[in-house]
Amino acid sequence: MTYRSRIMSLLLTFAVSASAAAMSNDTDNAAPTADPRAIVVERTVNNDFQTTLDTLRKQLKDDGWKLIAEIDLGKRLAKKGVDVPGGLVIFKLTSGKNAVPLLAADETRYISAMMPCGVSVYGKSDGSAVISRMNFEMMGAMMEPKVAAVMEKSITKLNRTVDAALTTLAGK
Repeated sequence: MTYRSRIMSLLLTFAVSASAAAMSNDTDNAAPTADPRAIVVERTVNNDFQTTLDTLRKQLKDDGWKLIAEIDLGKRLAKKGVDVPGGLVIFKLTSGKNAVPLLAADETRYISAMMPCGVSVYGKSDGSAVISRMNFEMMGAMMEPKVAAVMEKSITKLNRTVDAALTTLAGK
């Protein structure tokens, strides 16, 4: 999908949403709101937290992602007396070669505020686990073409990694 078509798609989505809100009988004239969860992509799995965490970690490494950090936020918060049931770990990762051209240029270095990429795994009270990450497809559609192209490469690779981990988990 081209940059222009992504922008048009976003504008069309907003226009349809705004039109629907305008045609409703809502008397408070509130501005239409987008789904706040749309900025995040989550996949729930029927595996426990630790199995999901281990499987995703292995798949990230197998697929060549550089794990910059693994933050066990559940344990860190527990030390402060805050209970996060089920566990919560955030992986900070990069594919390096995709980001280097953007970071090397003054015009696109602003993207560094979104780096490194994060993927989290958290447990839920029902014993399932969730793999969560930003909706980079949505965000990429708002970026200039040079940045969008790099984001598309990276998110395609990350989506393949997450899908492979989910396939492995489905067999467990």
